[in-house]
Amino acid sequence: MIRVMSVEDFFRLCFGGEPYRHQAKASEELKNGNSVVIRAPCGSGKTEACVFPFLLGRDAVLPQRLIYSLPTRALIEDVADRMTEKLNKLSLDVGISRQHGANSDDPFFKKDLIFTTIDQTVGAYCCTPLSLPVHLGNIPAGAAVSSLLCFDEVHTYDHSLGLKTMLVLLERSRELGLPFVVMSATLPDSFVQNFKEKGIAVIEARDADVPKRRNRVVTLCWTGKLLEIKDILEYIPANGKIMVVCNTVNRAQQLYSELNLSQIPVFLLHSRFLPCDRERIEKKMKRAFKEQKNACLITTQVCEVGLDISCDVMLTELAPPDALVQRMGRCAREGGNGRAYVFDIEYPAPYDRGLVEESKKYIIDKLDGKTVGWDRELEFVNSLLGDEFEAIMNDEAGRRRMLSELGDAAFRGDKGMVESHVRDILSANITIHENPSALSYPEMLRMPWLNVDVRVLQRALKNHNLKMWYIDFGHDERGEHSFDLRHARECYPYDNYVLHPNKVRYDPDKGLIFGEEGCNFYPKEMIKQKDREKYDYRCESWSDHVQRCLTALEQVTTREPRSLKLLSKLTVLDFKMAEGLLAFCVALHDLGKLNREWQEILGIKGEPVAHIPRGKLSRCLPPHAVISGWASQCIFEDFIKSRTLRHSIVLAISHHHHTRSENVPRYELGWRNLVYDLLKGIASKYYLNVNLSKIIWAQERETILRAKFPAIEQPRSYTVYALVSRIIRLCDQESFQVRDEKTKSKSLLRVNDKRIGSDDRTVNDQ
Repeated sequence: MIRVMSVEDFFRLCFGGEPYRHQAKASEELKNGNSVVIRAPCGSGKTEACVFPFLLGRDAVLPQRLIYSLPTRALIEDVADRMTEKLNKLSLDVGISRQHGANSDDPFFKKDLIFTTIDQTVGAYCCTPLSLPVHLGNIPAGAAVSSLLCFDEVHTYDHSLGLKTMLVLLERSRELGLPFVVMSATLPDSFVQNFKEKGIAVIEARDADVPKRRNRVVTLCWTGKLLEIKDILEYIPANGKIMVVCNTVNRAQQLYSELNLSQIPVFLLHSRFLPCDRERIEKKMKRAFKEQKNACLITTQVCEVGLDISCDVMLTELAPPDALVQRMGRCAREGGNGRAYVFDIEYPAPYDRGLVEESKKYIIDKLDGKTVGWDRELEFVNSLLGDEFEAIMNDEAGRRRMLSELGDAAFRGDKGMVESHVRDILSANITIHENPSALSYPEMLRMPWLNVDVRVLQRALKNHNLKMWYIDFGHDERGEHSFDLRHARECYPYDNYVLHPNKVRYDPDKGLIFGEEGCNFYPKEMIKQKDREKYDYRCESWSDHVQRCLTALEQVTTREPRSLKLLSKLTVLDFKMAEGLLAFCVALHDLGKLNREWQEILGIKGEPVAHIPRGKLSRCLPPHAVISGWASQCIFEDFIKSRTLRHSIVLAISHHHHTRSENVPRYELGWRNLVYDLLKGIASKYYLNVNLSKIIWAQERETILRAKFPAIEQPRSYTVYALVSRIIRLCDQESFQVRDEKTKSKSLLRVNDKRIGSDDRTVNDQ
């Protein structure tokens, strides 16, 4: 039904009405496979303008997967819930996932519609996922390089980091012929004009296009004074809701503690809450704002993105234009009359002093006492941010430098380096305990953790003489897990610290408070491992494993046809030959297991095996993945003319266990006839002319691959690497499902006349 449904019908079924003008225009562009920039006011349905046409056009003119990047975890949950509810009305078989630090629902990016943070998107693109061990990084990378990328709430991105990184990924999408979507309410003209000049469709909304904004009247008033408790008491409406927006958490906590109101519900919301408490407060607050006559929210910048509530009166501290416009978007959000009072500040933090002073002057000269609608908001943003955004858009050298630095982060697999190119991360992770040395490694990982600005933490250390330990987690994906503790008097971004509770307290309704005595945090209950990473890992012959991987390949390519089409385009092979290329890669990925030493350690004298239970191993097996890539490298010469692309394919095979393996040990492969028979069948099926004698059957000395990782600066070869890597690893994983579908009972094989049963292993153990 969805394939033949019109955009208008889709909106009618979900909303019971016609799409807004900007939604219809954006949908038409996307359905034709074009990129789109949408600039529209708060609450105007930008999300639907991207998601609905994607669902109508995917696999045809659009990629089969949408990666929808948002700035905050709370917004991800909110938008994903809303879209799930709407799409459930149509009973559509659409896989929706949430992927962020507090909810790693889809780390391999398998679902159709993935709501995630920009950090997760960039990490996935760079084969350095933030929610997976680095050695699994090329699985989500294959999705990131081939999906429809949408970046929403772009105005919130760090201008010198996240915004430039986004532009780098958009340029890569354009080079590959993939469409993208960019959306925001407060983008200056200089930003959208740059896209127009490149031939990209820019869709703009107006207040008149959105019914609930047509009768919206918000008056802005400059108070010329600092915000105090008496101001809140004075401006609380007799019958309505009030929002108080502070620039710092400490200021918001102070006002909340001093405000004594028993007649109406008062809520505090900021960034220093544990996720469970923030979710609880937000749900109660939204219910009160919707159902009760009076309610009060004291908050910070967290209200600027995705907080879907409406107040009658807003009291806000002075801030830059984009922040103020977003805050005011919560005033009379559902229409009607609203008042916004802007208060002066003593200190500009966390904003730039010069920009804040310009904002103050503009408000006094041009906005004080005026009705502020969409046109005046854009004038405000254009006047103060236009030049800065124009410089960013014209900074091609800066983007090249950013791409090079992302390439370095990808080469190293450095998660911190990836994140540092999204935002100027000045936060550290903290937990609270009086005796952290008594905690085990699993307990320490399961402790509740909070992000705190290191400047705030450093001031608290000095002012309150906090007792603090630095935690050094000394582990890797395959090694022993441990941590070391040492007393610390300074703190740094990214690092992990434990605070003694004698001078720090956590309050479920106020958040983290410095200078007051509190209690220990305690480890959360162990969460059961999700089934997605568990496979029944029992004994299996090499031939059976390869055949099951090839069966899985048919399922994967059927599910992800656009990835195969993109691979065909990049390798200049027709569709059938590109599919054959993948079949060769999948068939050859475990060629290194035919190393005689590998089979001898298992005690194999007859038919070679691919897997046995780990408990049956008496010695460590030598690496096999890099041998597979090295041994098969020359057989691709006959149909992949580009040396760089051939090496990308070799790396994809070599990295099907770890994304940065490069050392090739000495080896000798056996069972040639078995390999020849298998590969001849594949070559015949896909009409490939391959010289199988080019396989390198032995290597007498250790060596290394030509390069251990593809250059991210080369979009064609990097994309081929990511696509082929993802498909090999998905087929390897899903081959277990293929086996289990065909075998109802436990499979037993004889190895040296000893019966080997089944065992469980996770993907990380392979």
